[in-house]
Amino acid sequence: MPSVPDRGELLRVLCHVQFPATKQEIYRQCAELGAPAAHLARLETLPEGTYVEADTVLQALPRP
Repeated sequence: MPSVPDRGELLRVLCHVQFPATKQEIYRQCAELGAPAAHLARLETLPEGTYVEADTVLQALPRP
């Protein structure tokens, strides 16, 4: 089972996302950037909405 990525690992991928972006857009962009499956699994838990920057994404993610 893959380990849960930490905040820094997620930020390394999210810093390449074009914001503002919806949950679906963030997921798609991260997948296109080659994010590991564990990162994408974490992003699937993100609440629906539009996010303005990587930090707001990290804050909105439920605790693992």
